[in-house]
Amino acid sequence: MLIALQNIGEHNNLFLAAVLLYLIAAVIALALTNQHKLCNLVTNSICMVAALIGITAAIIRLSTDAILAPVTILKSQIPFLLLEIKIDHLSAFFVLCLSVLALCVSIYSIGYNAHYYQKRNVGFFNFLYAAFIMSMLMVIISGNAIFFYLSWEAMSLISYFLVIFESEHEENRRAGRLYIIMTHLGTAFLLIGFMIMFAYTHSFDMFGSSELIPETAKNLMFTCFLIGFGTKAGVIPLHIWLPYAHPAAPSNVSALMSGFMIKTAIYGLIRFVLCYLQVEQLWWGAVILCIGVISAVLGVAYTLMEHNIKKLLAFCSVENIGIILIGLGVSFIAAAQNNDFLSSLALVATLLHTFNHALFKGGLFLGAGSLQYATHTKDIEKLGGLIHKMPVTAVLVLCFSLAISAIVPFNGFISEWLIYQALFLNINMGTAGLNILSILSIAALALSGALAAAAFVKLFGISFLGLPRSDHAAQAKEVPIVMNIGMGILAAFCLIIGIFPASFVKLADRVADSILGSSVAETLQPGFLSATVPLTVSGNSIAPGEVLIALTVVILVVLLMLRLFWGKYQARKYGTWDCGFESINARMQYTATGFSKPIRIVLSILYRPGRKVVIEEGESDYFPKSVKYKVWTESIFEKYLYSPVIRVLKSGSEKMIYLVQTGSVHVYLLYIFISILALMFYNRVV
Repeated sequence: MLIALQNIGEHNNLFLAAVLLYLIAAVIALALTNQHKLCNLVTNSICMVAALIGITAAIIRLSTDAILAPVTILKSQIPFLLLEIKIDHLSAFFVLCLSVLALCVSIYSIGYNAHYYQKRNVGFFNFLYAAFIMSMLMVIISGNAIFFYLSWEAMSLISYFLVIFESEHEENRRAGRLYIIMTHLGTAFLLIGFMIMFAYTHSFDMFGSSELIPETAKNLMFTCFLIGFGTKAGVIPLHIWLPYAHPAAPSNVSALMSGFMIKTAIYGLIRFVLCYLQVEQLWWGAVILCIGVISAVLGVAYTLMEHNIKKLLAFCSVENIGIILIGLGVSFIAAAQNNDFLSSLALVATLLHTFNHALFKGGLFLGAGSLQYATHTKDIEKLGGLIHKMPVTAVLVLCFSLAISAIVPFNGFISEWLIYQALFLNINMGTAGLNILSILSIAALALSGALAAAAFVKLFGISFLGLPRSDHAAQAKEVPIVMNIGMGILAAFCLIIGIFPASFVKLADRVADSILGSSVAETLQPGFLSATVPLTVSGNSIAPGEVLIALTVVILVVLLMLRLFWGKYQARKYGTWDCGFESINARMQYTATGFSKPIRIVLSILYRPGRKVVIEEGESDYFPKSVKYKVWTESIFEKYLYSPVIRVLKSGSEKMIYLVQTGSVHVYLLYIFISILALMFYNRVV
């Protein structure tokens, strides 16, 4: 093999430097495997530097319109094995998302990984951690489909080892098996799409033209890409792996997987469908929009039922991927109708929500890691009262909860508001069928927003308010400050984007402009650095800065009025009504199960709930010794889709084993002979 570096510009140098630093961090992690504390500090520090370089390179690339030549980093005598990187505005935007998240997670990991010192091989974990970030970076900056595929496989394999890192738990091993099966199922469809690409163009250049590919083949490629990338994104019904894999991985890895890894699928859809195939069929966008609506509503519905905090957040990722696909579907529909403004607006909203979700979902998983670090449990029912034990963590988790619930003045509101505006504009531009679909999408988006707010009221209220429900919660202490610093940076980004949205809209707009040739930033509203200048779309406007100022003024005025007219505050204590008990205890407060029961009743057809009550009799019917109450829900996709398929495959495999594995050499030679004849016949026909 021959290594060659060609046409390296200043910007490409920075991207390559970031890749090299992640590689160095991985190698050093293995070299220092027996020195846990030093290994953890050095590896994460190098990752932090690499992330800062990635942020710098991405911002520089987004600020220039120059076309950078691809960089060949590995040239081989093997046909088509050409590893090259190419960074355009789309790649730079996703590198920015990854680098911001990697910076904060690496800071957090310095403190979080300490609890592995006595239990795990920290060196191997840090090796996987650095290699995982590097593999995701390579996916984004790949210059051809071969390099993309190799990076994609590396990312999937490394993340599998991270999912099963705590392999002594059976549920982690099961989650790993399910994850690796589903991810390779999706990868198989991607490979089919790449083979169709090569069959008609004789090239794996994903930045090239698809003009030679006929319409039927493009439709097949779109279907393959949708299944392949949809599996990695966790869209319903291909989401089956996600609620198991994310809770199994360490929390800092879960933040990267949910915050960015599933977004590589969004990058893939934009790169291979919108940029390469160029959306020509209206039904492509309609299908993506429908999948987005289903994923958003069902994802948040299952979120409400979960009491495992990491599984709850995993289902919420399904919901937010659905929201992202709603915006992407509108963009595809508008592109097929040659409506460049609407397509660009929807793409800007999609990219902004992708970035926002990386921030607040990454922060929430880090928050879940902090709770597990302090209380040694992921069960919300065993928490409570933590706002007194972990006040800094509580404030940060509250910020992320408000952001993901799309509450002003945090960033989640801005991107969802832009998606709403794109949907409203799509009603005016579409046919009757598309208008109905857009109206239903608006209703579904509103419903998912309301359910998301309820889910995070449950998460924060049950976990942090009230009284401790277990000894672990009662004895919890604040996590190391370095962990809160990593979360704090993400929370600051959530607030800054929410108050100064136009500054970040402009970054996404440069990407949309480079792809679709239409800029919407100046149309929205000039003055990107002002918090009080509203974003305006078709007469609808929002100025989060003004809302924040108004809320602050109202609160201060109310406090002042109370101080002037209510007199000096005096604390008065009363014994509350306690049903005859001596004092209030943890059993006299709302549980997560009780909080979500009304929704479980309303959506019983979806949850298929069941319950079981076991009463141990006492001296009389009124005084039983114990009462055990168990409630559960069924996963309709597991029970009615995946379980029947698995049974059929298992039964078929058991029958085929007697036909295939006969133990006879003569039969095996016959199979080889038949295969050769089939290949010869196929080549003759083609």
